[in-house]
Amino acid sequence: MITAPERPTAAIDRLITVLKPLGKIIEIAPKKRLAWDAGGEPHIYLFLEGELSVSRITDGILVASVSEPHLFGFSEMFYPLRGNKMRAETQCVLSRINHRDAELAIEQYGLWRDVAEVLAYHTNIMLYRDLQIVNQRTFPVVCHYLRELDKLPEETKARVNILSYVQERTGLSRSSILNIISSLKTDKFINFARGGYNLEVFDLPD
Repeated sequence: MITAPERPTAAIDRLITVLKPLGKIIEIAPKKRLAWDAGGEPHIYLFLEGELSVSRITDGILVASVSEPHLFGFSEMFYPLRGNKMRAETQCVLSRINHRDAELAIEQYGLWRDVAEVLAYHTNIMLYRDLQIVNQRTFPVVCHYLRELDKLPEETKARVNILSYVQERTGLSRSSILNIISSLKTDKFINFARGGYNLEVFDLPD
């Protein structure tokens, strides 16, 4: 059983402590997209409050969502492919820092190892995600994301639709997802409220 990579909390905390005073605090309304750069300059974003998602531009697949303090923009600072887009899922608070100011502070405080840890974490999260869905049968893929959704806070499950949650992250058809979750509910492996909210997972089959 391959487990998800461990979040580099200490590295993230050190970077935020140093970089936060250099940035401009911005608030992003729910469902609003966030540009990777401002005024033609790459920026580092410190995610401080709310819930933020990152999706691929090519197909809209949601590749990650965060609700804990985090940092984005290091990869784009060096290689601006702009292949992903960020979107606020709830009201979000971030600090935006020009990449030159961020680089100087990282150099001054000797934080390049912490940057490397964050980048390695992002890479491993993508690899872990791909292992869950690439060349896998539909049933275990859906079950994986049901387990993931079930671990989220109750207030999140109350506003997140089960079908949308799975489809945004996998690209599977609505009908195939609905067939599986309906069957699981009938067999009492899961339960959810009208409209597909408030998921409860009891004991999903392997």
